[in-house]
Amino acid sequence: MNFGMFTDFHVRKGMSQPEAFDESFAQIIEAEKMGIDSVWLAEHHFSPDRSVLASPMVLCSALAARTSKIRIGMAVQVLPLTNPLRVAEEAATVDQISKGRFEFGIGRSGLTKYYQGYNVDYAESRARFFEALEVIMSAWSNPQFSHEGEFYSYRDVTVVPKPYQEPYPPTRIAVASEDTFSIVGKMGHPIFISANTPLPQLQERLGLYRQARIDAGHSGPGEVSMRVPIYVSEEPGKAKSEPEASTLHAIRYGAEELSKTAATAEGAERLRKMADTPYEEILQNRVIFGTPDAVTDRLKEFEEELGITGVVMEVNYGGQIPNPHVVNSVRLLAEKVMPAFK
Repeated sequence: MNFGMFTDFHVRKGMSQPEAFDESFAQIIEAEKMGIDSVWLAEHHFSPDRSVLASPMVLCSALAARTSKIRIGMAVQVLPLTNPLRVAEEAATVDQISKGRFEFGIGRSGLTKYYQGYNVDYAESRARFFEALEVIMSAWSNPQFSHEGEFYSYRDVTVVPKPYQEPYPPTRIAVASEDTFSIVGKMGHPIFISANTPLPQLQERLGLYRQARIDAGHSGPGEVSMRVPIYVSEEPGKAKSEPEASTLHAIRYGAEELSKTAATAEGAERLRKMADTPYEEILQNRVIFGTPDAVTDRLKEFEEELGITGVVMEVNYGGQIPNPHVVNSVRLLAEKVMPAFK
């Protein structure tokens, strides 16, 4: 199983923006030393109290220069907000700089706030996403290509550089809706899933993904990475209490702020309802907080029940956990959880 550390480049209360960059860079460098397999960067816009991570591709490049072993990915680049030809060039450049350590994680986000800021109609997001992906794959796979589509048009263009990895970096797509599982399965790409989705629903939708892969002639069940908040402490009480305030902060933020710009009424209602969820219920159903043994057991359950091949671990869910606690949790993950899956 691939163990990846997810980072938002959070801004904690009272923290300056330069301090936010410095702290997250330091955490990632420590994670590499500890043996974490990969690091995954989010993308946020217009959120000064939440994150400074507006340009994940730029930060991927900076991380490629600061590290030597850890794989560097995006979870995710919001593809409909970009010019796909520019993304193809920049992603290939990062792949070259990192000597093939780049993971191209993409999605379209469930928040309309970003689209409003960029003056892009969210109703077009799905069509823009798949057309942009088609452009990028063509740019990487052909010496020269042309494209005439609904949103993008290019004639006789040559993308330089080409990716370091052949034919291109692993391209992992965030999926949520039922039909998207089948669409992406047919395309053959690996996927991200969220632990927020109920287990029976995930099992059903992963079945659709895997069947679509088979029907399209792709080999194997496909790589599935699950994004989930994880926190580890040697003491069971601390494993629950130390991330509690940050976890509740994340849930309140979702209910009060993110629900306002959720793409669907269903998504908005889910975020609002979470605000009333008791912490004990959150511990049982939405996060993996516990001792090394407890976290290992829970991950093995997900591995058996869902067939996941990787975890994208939110090691600072809510962004308010003090840095020493975050680093200690990651150390325990590396030393006492990961060996059980190697």
